[in-house]
Amino acid sequence: MLRFRNIDYNTPLEARYRLECSPPDAFRTSEEPKQKETPLSKIARRKFIQLSAVAAAGCLLAPRREARAQDLPKLAEDDPFAMGLRYTHDATTVDPATRAQPDAEQNCANCVLIQGNDGDEWRPCQIFPGKLVNANGWCSVWAPKG
Repeated sequence: MLRFRNIDYNTPLEARYRLECSPPDAFRTSEEPKQKETPLSKIARRKFIQLSAVAAAGCLLAPRREARAQDLPKLAEDDPFAMGLRYTHDATTVDPATRAQPDAEQNCANCVLIQGNDGDEWRPCQIFPGKLVNANGWCSVWAPKG
């Protein structure tokens, strides 16, 4: 701890305000209890272990439920993003001349971006995350598999 020396006003000004270092216990009174200091790194480690134990218990006790594609909402044709990509549930309604790639058979089922199981009517698509698209649908982002 730092403390001021006894100040003698007859000494030069520079000498009046010199600081002296002394050990921390020099200013303790007998009434003050000495506390054991715990390093911060041990407190953080202890807190980490406590939080880890709580998280592990939560994982073990939490009910398990698998997320399934069928739980996702179906993409509506009037969705603004779907409209921007000219998505439709029925690919036969799209004029092949207006497509960027004039392949005859274009639908979501044979697109490289479709996910899920073959044969499902509604499947997830990488272009519309969190939504299901119709396997018979089409959008302007269609790309052939293979």
